[in-house]
Amino acid sequence: MIKARKTNPQKLSWLMEADELGPRLSDSAPIFVKLFEQKTAAEAPGPARHPYCEINVSLKGEGIVMVEGEETRRGVNDVMLLGPGVPHWGKVTKYPHRAITVYFLPSALLEFCNPQVSVSILRRFSAPRSLGERLVRLSPDMHRALVRGLSEIHEEFRGRGFGWELRVGAILFSEIVRLMRWEASRGAKLGEDNSDVDWRPVVQALRYLRENYAEQIYAADVAQAAGISETRLKLVFRRAVGMPWVKYLQIYRTHRAALLLCEGKMNVTEVALGVGFESLSHFNSTFRAIMGQTPSEYARQNHRPQTGRAKRSSRRRR
Repeated sequence: MIKARKTNPQKLSWLMEADELGPRLSDSAPIFVKLFEQKTAAEAPGPARHPYCEINVSLKGEGIVMVEGEETRRGVNDVMLLGPGVPHWGKVTKYPHRAITVYFLPSALLEFCNPQVSVSILRRFSAPRSLGERLVRLSPDMHRALVRGLSEIHEEFRGRGFGWELRVGAILFSEIVRLMRWEASRGAKLGEDNSDVDWRPVVQALRYLRENYAEQIYAADVAQAAGISETRLKLVFRRAVGMPWVKYLQIYRTHRAALLLCEGKMNVTEVALGVGFESLSHFNSTFRAIMGQTPSEYARQNHRPQTGRAKRSSRRRR
């Protein structure tokens, strides 16, 4: 595991500036691929935080990466795995810097793969981790293989040929599985601590949460849907997914709220009630804890009004 150090508290002001610099994803477009090149410090993006999972692989250059309150040097063979709401930033120390970044909605993963596999992958991205666990130092051979895979994803995404959406998802999740297998071959404990989990109730609980997130949900509801007791639900869900079911639901609701705020069709109160929060104050505090800014701030910074052409296209689709 890569060793990271705590960032000097006097240099943590960037956390307050973390903004969503990623794309605008939706259920109809759950994956986005970007090839980025930075030749000078003037081209550097600011601190970022977004409601998606992210895999970022370097192609060229070196730098310092900062995630939450930690930092470490990042080499060309390092790949970064981030979950929703995690603030991150970086400074290039060797130019030019080139990288491929793939963003994807957690829901896309759960719908694409076998449930046991998809939940294990989601846990790798979303469970609380140190920077040393989020940043993976690859062997040269593994780095070349991952770069080939993500480059193919970028070509499919850019070309938009027949069936490109399926190809992008298939390649992406295959490459993530390859990466996790490589980590396991190097001694990483990925899934070993939850290999004895009974996945059937976990999958049923996840399905219930995703289908009913806009309603008021209680432990008894989820336990009944999963076919187990509330005590068993608490234990098995955390063991499988890496977080309590309530935390997963908060993240899922916040992700849905972020999408609605970007659309700009509903005010903050309507969004809060529309994704299942009982009160505006609870929504505001949860959203800020996960996204690092209030819903109103997020809406102002991320809402993009439709152009006349886009509006006409939207009306035709309806």
